Formats: sequence, C-alpha cells, structure tokens
Amino acid sequence: MKKIEVIVRPELRDKTVAAIKKNGVGGVTIHHVQGQGSEDPPLVGQYFSKDMIICVVDDPKLDDILDSIAKVACTGEKGDGKVFVMAVEDALDICTKKRGTTSI
Repeated sequence: MKKIEVIVRPELRDKTVAAIKKNGVGGVTIHHVQGQGSEDPPLVGQYFSKDMIICVVDDPKLDDILDSIAKVACTGEKGDGKVFVMAVEDALDICTKKRGTTSI
C-alpha cells in the first residue's frame, strides 16, 4: 500500500479528487494548507493557499492514479503543487478490525 499526499491549487481540488476516485480509491482526506515553495521569495508571514488530498491506495493502482492527478492538476504554471508517495506497512479499520488492503 502507498499513502499519497497531493498538494494542489484549491480550484483544482474537486477535479483532482474525481480523478483519484475514478481509479478506484474509496476515501480521501482533505486539508487546507499554506506554504512556500523552495524557489519562492522569503516573504515573512505570506504563504500560498493550497489543498492537500491524502489517500491510501493499492500498489497496482499507483501509476494510474499519479498519471490522472498530473493530467487534471497541471496548469503549466509555477505553483501547481506536488505529490508525495510513502510506503504504508499496515492499516486497520477501527470498527471492522479489517487490516491491510481490505481496510482501505
């Protein structure tokens, strides 16, 4: 399993979530975040608003999901965002007690 953290422009959040779900991902978590890219000027107290979409996916779906995200979230301009992928060793559905990929 992989955890995907997608940082996108707020106006592209819904299209990005739809692209993720089209690839068979059931649930997502969304956070409003702020930050600066490494090439942004050091503006004290000024940050860019973005949305972060978090989901856990089966390994075989990863490449298709990443391709779908890139297609809908790319405007071709600076500040389109980033996607981070991390390994997930295990998962537990608290109520059903299902573990691993069956819990997602």
